[in-house]
Amino acid sequence: MRAHRRAVHWVAFWLILGLLLAAVFLGAVFRGRILVATGLDVQGGAATISPTLFPLPTTPVPEPEEGLPGMALPVAGGITPDRKALEAKISALDTKLLVEAQDEDDKNKKPKKATRAYQVIDVASGKVVGASKSGALLIPASNTKTLTVVAAMNIFQGDETFATTVVQPEPGRIVLVGGGDAQLVSAKPKRGTYPRNASTQELAELTAAALTQAGIDKVTLGYDASLFEDSGWADTWPGNYRDQVTQLSALWVDEGRTNGGRSRTAALDAATIFAEQLGKEGITVSGKPTEEKGSGEELARVESTPVHVQVEQAMQRSNNSFTEVLGFQLALATGHPATFDGSVAAIEEQLTELGIWDDGAELHDASGLSRQNKVSAAMLTQAMAHIVQSPRLSVILEGLPVAGVTGTLATRFDDDTSRGARGVARAKTGTLSLVATLSGTTTTDDGAVLAYAFMVNGAPNGWAAKVWTDQAVGAITACGC
Repeated sequence: MRAHRRAVHWVAFWLILGLLLAAVFLGAVFRGRILVATGLDVQGGAATISPTLFPLPTTPVPEPEEGLPGMALPVAGGITPDRKALEAKISALDTKLLVEAQDEDDKNKKPKKATRAYQVIDVASGKVVGASKSGALLIPASNTKTLTVVAAMNIFQGDETFATTVVQPEPGRIVLVGGGDAQLVSAKPKRGTYPRNASTQELAELTAAALTQAGIDKVTLGYDASLFEDSGWADTWPGNYRDQVTQLSALWVDEGRTNGGRSRTAALDAATIFAEQLGKEGITVSGKPTEEKGSGEELARVESTPVHVQVEQAMQRSNNSFTEVLGFQLALATGHPATFDGSVAAIEEQLTELGIWDDGAELHDASGLSRQNKVSAAMLTQAMAHIVQSPRLSVILEGLPVAGVTGTLATRFDDDTSRGARGVARAKTGTLSLVATLSGTTTTDDGAVLAYAFMVNGAPNGWAAKVWTDQAVGAITACGC
């Protein structure tokens, strides 16, 4: 009887152990699929398990491309879509709302049609698997940012930072010097905040400590924003864009939103806030801050977030100000003046080097607010393919919103045709009056990784234009063709 009971116990033990192992395995698989589908599984993230816990692999691992660690999307193993079949799926989409309504008073007037252009590339093979008017030069709106960050990351390694400093020309006189940190904030970020931006509060504490140590408790304050030479406002931007972008400055805090709106005196406002913070640290600031050139001994500094974080934030939030400042920093890094002309010249140079620039294309800013910007769907698609193929550019990929899940795409891709791309496609949006663009990457039902760009100019119904771009991405994602 005792032997029989022992046998029953062993059978129960192994049965329970088998069920636990199966649950762990299935849980891991399910969790992995959910995280990948929602875009929460970020490739290239920090390890959470000590690397010494398991033995090293015996198979040699290829060295990554120089720069930041990261991993682009896997591009091998999928079935390349048939071009005719894929184009047929896109052609079958409803485009009625992309045509201007017939004028009842003038039946002879021909309704205007929106211009649609697109290109789709199979990243593994490099083949164009879908295209229509892909070389037409159209307004890209915020998809200009895609070109800007690709150009910037062709120069920057990604770990570079930009310093905001305090210098002392002489005892009792200090100058706050802007280094072009677009994400400088006034208050210290709370612990655990991402990204952890540099702050003037921290800079004030460091400055006060240095002055106190030198026996100084009263100073005059100057400010220097001369790193950027331009006035900070593009000639092609109308005045009503001031709610979309701050007048650029090499010195600002809180993106220049210091008085309930976007300031036109961002450097002075930053210095005024800094003076108040110094006062709370026991340093009296005499008079008002004045503009002057910074020189002399450096007393304190704070460093910006790395370039790769700024790129990610610019793309994820489609932030115009951040992207324009990146353009100015790119200009400086490539020997151009920190002006709009210098910025767009630097972007064109880098994209030409990468084989992405098309003859006849033109840019007037780095963010896409200008309606004079003209690029092709082919340029945007090639830029996206380059991002996928370059491991260190995964920071750009990770900054792209996920269809129907995050960022600017969180409330889109909600109809039957586009829903197949939810949680799978990543994309950068672009929206202006009569303009809707979408470029990004997706993986088809057959496992092919595609880079794409869909552009609509002149659509009388802006909502319909966005829906068409979403449905086009849904169609190519669901393409088992």
